[in-house]
Amino acid sequence: MKTVKKIIPLLLCICIVMLFGCNSDSTETDKKTVYGYELQTEIDYGVTIEDIYLYSGEYIEDISFGNCENVVALKVKNNSGSDIQLLRINVKTNIKELTFEITTLNSGAAVVALEKSKQTLAEDEKILSIKIINRSDFKSSITLKEDVFVVQGNLATINIKNISATEIQEDIYVYYKKKDADGNYFGGITFRTKAVGLMPNEIKQLPAANFDPSDSEVLFVDYAE
Repeated sequence: MKTVKKIIPLLLCICIVMLFGCNSDSTETDKKTVYGYELQTEIDYGVTIEDIYLYSGEYIEDISFGNCENVVALKVKNNSGSDIQLLRINVKTNIKELTFEITTLNSGAAVVALEKSKQTLAEDEKILSIKIINRSDFKSSITLKEDVFVVQGNLATINIKNISATEIQEDIYVYYKKKDADGNYFGGITFRTKAVGLMPNEIKQLPAANFDPSDSEVLFVDYAE
């Protein structure tokens, strides 16, 4: 029994050392520095920078969908618990300033926004700071108002049906965003389309030129109730 008592404390010590050693390694691995800037940094309450990279492909922010090369892309996540209506972000380097504008970032979601004037970064350029210069949260959580509407996204169109017993005479706006292959929202820009009123049980097909069910998501519906 004396031998067993000596072995147990030794095993406990080994387990504790291994546990703390693993946590330490994990913390170091999680840190990532890009262009001199450490990521996963909270720049405002619940808003974190997840990644910075150079993007080549369709440029979405001005609705042109033209080709661009090596434009700075900023991946931003909303962990605040509130749906964000607008974010304007300033990135300062040792050479210049970059601007990103994000509309509609619901709680728990991440978005990849592209620099507003298609600027790039040189290999030796350093990011000095990332700051929010304007933030506005929705007054209440955004929804599809599923007790009033059924919304269906199709290729280049969105169908909306009034399933309530009340005529809606006001303009109804349907908001949507594009998504990337990783499931993040893509582009700071949010698109919208409009229905001019809806009778009970009426269905309208709305134009939505940039909507594709494979890479787009309807975010919310809004009208003057």
